Amino acid sequence: MCGFICIINEKELSNKLNKLSNNNLLSDHRGPDSKKTYSKKNFYGLFRRLAIIDLSQRSNQPFESDDGRYIIFFNGEIYNYLQIKKILKKKNVKFKTKGDAEVLLKAYLFLGRDFIKQIRGMFSFCIWDNKNEKLSVYRDRFGQKPLYYYKTYNGLVVSSEIKDIKNLIDLRENPNAVFKYLYRNILDVNDETFYKKLKRLKPSYNLIYQKNKIFLKKYYSIDFSENKKLNTNEFLENFNENINLHLQSDVKVGFLLSGGLDSSSNVASSLNYQSKLKAFSIFPRHTFSEKKYINSLIKKYTFNHQYVHVEKEINKYGIQKVLSFQDEPFHASNCIYQFFLHKEIKNQNYKVLITGEGGDEVLGGYNRMLLYYLTELFFRKKYNRFSEIIKKNKFNKNLIIKKVNNIKNNVEKNLSDFDDNTSFEFTNEQNVYRNYYNLRWNDIKKIDNLFFKKSLINSIYSNDLQMALRMSDRNCMASSIENRTPFLDHKFAEYVFSHETDDFFFNARTKGMLRASMKNLLSEKILSRNDKTGRPGSDAHFIFNIVYKDFIEILNNSKIDDYGFNKKKLILSLNETKKNIRSSLNNFNIQLKYKTNFYFRVYCYLVWRNLNW
Repeated sequence: MCGFICIINEKELSNKLNKLSNNNLLSDHRGPDSKKTYSKKNFYGLFRRLAIIDLSQRSNQPFESDDGRYIIFFNGEIYNYLQIKKILKKKNVKFKTKGDAEVLLKAYLFLGRDFIKQIRGMFSFCIWDNKNEKLSVYRDRFGQKPLYYYKTYNGLVVSSEIKDIKNLIDLRENPNAVFKYLYRNILDVNDETFYKKLKRLKPSYNLIYQKNKIFLKKYYSIDFSENKKLNTNEFLENFNENINLHLQSDVKVGFLLSGGLDSSSNVASSLNYQSKLKAFSIFPRHTFSEKKYINSLIKKYTFNHQYVHVEKEINKYGIQKVLSFQDEPFHASNCIYQFFLHKEIKNQNYKVLITGEGGDEVLGGYNRMLLYYLTELFFRKKYNRFSEIIKKNKFNKNLIIKKVNNIKNNVEKNLSDFDDNTSFEFTNEQNVYRNYYNLRWNDIKKIDNLFFKKSLINSIYSNDLQMALRMSDRNCMASSIENRTPFLDHKFAEYVFSHETDDFFFNARTKGMLRASMKNLLSEKILSRNDKTGRPGSDAHFIFNIVYKDFIEILNNSKIDDYGFNKKKLILSLNETKKNIRSSLNNFNIQLKYKTNFYFRVYCYLVWRNLNW
């Protein structure tokens, strides 16, 4: 896990970067273990390494090919690098290191155009060809590792983080991204960022730059054409093999444990391969407590565990610090709690962290996914199964049918499936901003036999997963920790998607495949829990108990009206809401949660703007 920046055909920017690096004016959080520059012809690169595999200096990057023609800048981990290395050795390829960066470069050189199909891991990397002055850039299939690019008049800048590009170029605010964020909490859904002209390379994409032109090509799409039945032993075998791959490391590996099915499964499976492990949980007093679930797993396995308290860090200075690493506004206050949790984990010298990100999106864990499944059943006329699911979950059948028909109408009209219209309560001219509804459905034009799986794909590549991955990567790397997400291994995801849709809701429960397969490995409390809670943290507590006065002051001095909002309405609503809620702020109805999240987005945006301009 590392960070890099590459500059092509921009000598002035290259000189500026070199000067900043020499004067230690660049942040080294993505790679504190070594720093190295490379310069040749019209290409300049800076690499910072976080050493995880092969800790010796021989694996420092950037890494050159034996003939010096090619050089690689690689951020991430290739989990099957040892298997690929064996394949390359059979082709008489020689190796100088024990790391995966050299394997990745030589796979590119000796395995042909489709080398990327054999790569299993999380990655963003650039390979520069000195002879043809050509840059090849790849980002992993699901977007676990970040990559940004900025096209200048003469050349290109590519970087692991926005802040490195901001150090070189005067970036300006992108109003389109701000609109989408404030109105619909849309983040990281395409190649757009909060800065004009600055693009994020989308997951599963390859970028080629040559002769001052950019060519983009998608190299991967998940296959869900198979339709097999669940075999729990086979599922568990695939899950365990995947976990074992993610445990490869020459440094300490820790675990995040929330008490949910995903992180608990990671820990339980890892105990097959690591008898001693340590897991960390956050425990804010003012949010939903998952302590009983966490403790039930600790009791079952008796592993090392720590509850981390971060309340003293949750203040207006805390959010400023988080934003300085996130580079862009984020979706909820729980990001702040996670940021300081990682700081404590770093203090205990952990450099790798196994997390449960992606479990909901790959396995269908969100409650609305059950509604998508019911929609597919209804329009496939599988009424017996439709009624069975409703009965087992004690749903109101008439209400479900109404919601199903609403989804059908939204799909046909390409409208949002969100119930949250809070932002429109505060606009000056409501109808003007309706185009900022989230086009959740993307390319889904009709309800068909694959509607549920297509909805999961949208969840992977749009708001849900992408904004969570950005939050997780920046928070971990701010503390120089590599975050690993086993549920997003593409081989495992393909295996999950090869099952028939009914198996995603085995026994009428969300994440049915995982629940059934982990039956003997997790506590009954975890397996049977019905509540779907978000990450620890409360937007309402943060807004009304932590930053309320600061929020009002910033709001009064802001130009939020430029985005169509009525400042007076907002302030009146804030005051009224504060009067009507209790200090515990735990049990809200859904509309109040939407409202407090909207307040948080406004505050987060205003703080971010003040920090940047």
